[in-house]
Amino acid sequence: MKKRLRKKMSKEWEWYAVKLLHECNISGTPSPETIDKNYSNTHKTYEESIILVKAPSFDQAYVTAEKEAKEAEVDYLNPYDEMVEWKFVESLDCFKLLDEKLQSSTELYSRYLRVPKDISKEKVISHYYPETTLEEEVDYNLILRNKDFNLRPNSN
Repeated sequence: MKKRLRKKMSKEWEWYAVKLLHECNISGTPSPETIDKNYSNTHKTYEESIILVKAPSFDQAYVTAEKEAKEAEVDYLNPYDEMVEWKFVESLDCFKLLDEKLQSSTELYSRYLRVPKDISKEKVISHYYPETTLEEEVDYNLILRNKDFNLRPNSN
């Protein structure tokens, strides 16, 4: 009987995409011998991530995602010998997946942007996705495949 009840309950659970915000705090003094052209301490980094959660409701999807985000918080020394702490900030949104089966091209998340009609596509992109239009400054610390960055000491 319990087995059938569990099977029935699991069918009622649905997939949700939960958008989370994480904050990166860097503290300490960098080792002078490690400072190179990639080093910068002028910006703070936040990460927006979207994770899949199977849950019986929106509320439970938020609870599950927040629990997983807190468990995934991490601290480590960066290549400059500074302490890096990634902390969960908050859940930003939750989206119930409409497809019954996860497969290629399954929509994991969407949101609507309401803007005045006279705003151009270019302005929408630069406002909501500014990282796509910044050309004057490149933060090499965010480029995961940067060969020079990944070959430095403590980059394990």
